Amino acid sequence: MVNPFYKNLRLRTFAAVMLLNFFVILLISIFFQQRSLSFFEREFADTLYEQAKGSGQRVDNGWQSIYQATVHASFDDRLQAMMQEDEIAHSREIAERLRAYKKENPLIDRISLYNPSTHLLIRSDEYQAVQQLDDRGDAWAACIAEQSGRTPLLARDLLGASPKKIYLYNKALRSSDGTFLAWLTVTCSERSLYYEYLAALDQGDRNLACLYTQEGSLLTGSFPGKEAALQQLANKIRENPDGQARLTVEGQDYQAVWLQLPFSQTVFCLLKSQSTLKDQVMQMQLLCILSALVVLLLSAIFLYWISLRLAGPVENLAETMQEAGRGHLDVRAPVHGQDEIAYLSQAFNDMLERMKDLIERLASEREQKKEAELKALQYQIRPHFIYNMLNAIRFAAMMQGARNIGKLLADFVELLRASTNRHGSFVPLSEEIKTLRHYTDLQEFRLMDTFEVTFDLQDEALTCIVPRMILQPLVENSILHGPSEEHPVCHIQVMARCEGGQLWLSVHDDGQGMTDSCMRALEQGEQTASERAHGGLSGIGVHNVVERLHLYYGEQASLRYRSDGHSFTEATLLLPVSRNLSGQEDGGRG
Repeated sequence: MVNPFYKNLRLRTFAAVMLLNFFVILLISIFFQQRSLSFFEREFADTLYEQAKGSGQRVDNGWQSIYQATVHASFDDRLQAMMQEDEIAHSREIAERLRAYKKENPLIDRISLYNPSTHLLIRSDEYQAVQQLDDRGDAWAACIAEQSGRTPLLARDLLGASPKKIYLYNKALRSSDGTFLAWLTVTCSERSLYYEYLAALDQGDRNLACLYTQEGSLLTGSFPGKEAALQQLANKIRENPDGQARLTVEGQDYQAVWLQLPFSQTVFCLLKSQSTLKDQVMQMQLLCILSALVVLLLSAIFLYWISLRLAGPVENLAETMQEAGRGHLDVRAPVHGQDEIAYLSQAFNDMLERMKDLIERLASEREQKKEAELKALQYQIRPHFIYNMLNAIRFAAMMQGARNIGKLLADFVELLRASTNRHGSFVPLSEEIKTLRHYTDLQEFRLMDTFEVTFDLQDEALTCIVPRMILQPLVENSILHGPSEEHPVCHIQVMARCEGGQLWLSVHDDGQGMTDSCMRALEQGEQTASERAHGGLSGIGVHNVVERLHLYYGEQASLRYRSDGHSFTEATLLLPVSRNLSGQEDGGRG
């Protein structure tokens, strides 16, 4: 239950922080409003200049491609030879060759050869490719003579069916000795170039694009009713071929940039309405408002965290006490600072820790008592194993007409006697092997030939004294876990030998192998999930073998496993050699 005082404190803190945030955001907004317009104007002009630079480069590349086509055609050896031999006789072949050059560049409208001395005009047109000009020839010669260099000439098409504006490049076609043969002219429609490069940039009153000569003459552009803007641009271009300025046309403000193209020496101009800039400023103001809302939201989150720091410790301590009262002793009260609340939280945590330790100690003592009871019964046969064996013997009597029952019962009785012997007793290895044979005989009958056991025993080793039932859990592991789909019959070999004052006992199988983690767990005496699930004769498992080794021999005995994980497993017991049964029965290590 939260005290109303803390609620009021949170409200006061929230109001103070929110008021502070409001004034900070207001000051930032005023400062941003004053500085943003000039900043965006600079960014607007720079962006416009980069756009004009890219668009102008594309226009210049177009001029360059037309100019290169003109130069290449003027140096065509075949054209020179045909014009020098007999231009009339070769006129159709010349027209075909001109059409081939025209097809190489989609911007080219027409390529023509004109000989002023004969007034013969040969064009790349399909219709009337060869014409004899009269007075138009002189006018055409005078027109194309005005073009020189890499700057195209804007002229009126005197040879077309309808008058239109064209750009042209002109080169003299000469023979190998330098004799003038004809004028070679490449033309491009003014509208074609406009729609190719400039039309996409024109957006009514928002964007305007045009092209000037360096003398300020308009080459192309779409400015209906904006002659004043054209004149302003022409004057500024004559003053400086590269620059930018703000223009006012019919009450509308424009930002204009222009630059001279390096190849054609023409001037590309781009105008953008200031309304676009205003729209961007409005967008930034909207973004500023959204940012302010985000700041307020983050401030609210931060304020909530502050309120937790100021008023939360007592609430946390109360909640921790409630959880502890429900029996959850793992909970702990957060401790912040060194004040009185922190002292109470730490003291309560210490009390919970002591209570938990006491409960764990009681649980540990109970577990140890349970383990002691289990160890007292570790050599008793598990009921389910007895039931399995009795059922197996019963079925054998029914199916086999009571044959082998005597042997099975004898093996079972011997195994019962060995498994119920007192805890910690020792026997010669020969007797341990005998007990093991009884066990394997019974398992062979029970599991229907899924394994095969062979023995390789040194005579000297058979007289050594070993703990009772020390090999049975190892062999039982191989019987239960060795067979698999890949190895339906598991071959188990039990070996014993004396070497260097030590007794080596090993159980090797060619079964499905064992993982490293499982081997390490068995070596450390941990009971695996597989042991708990399958059980066995006595349920003591490999972990009990490890415990007895440590109890009887200390560090002088060990159990080691070796396996490749899929084709074999080998368990090796290393014991000190002992042939004194009475000494071992008395207990103690050695």
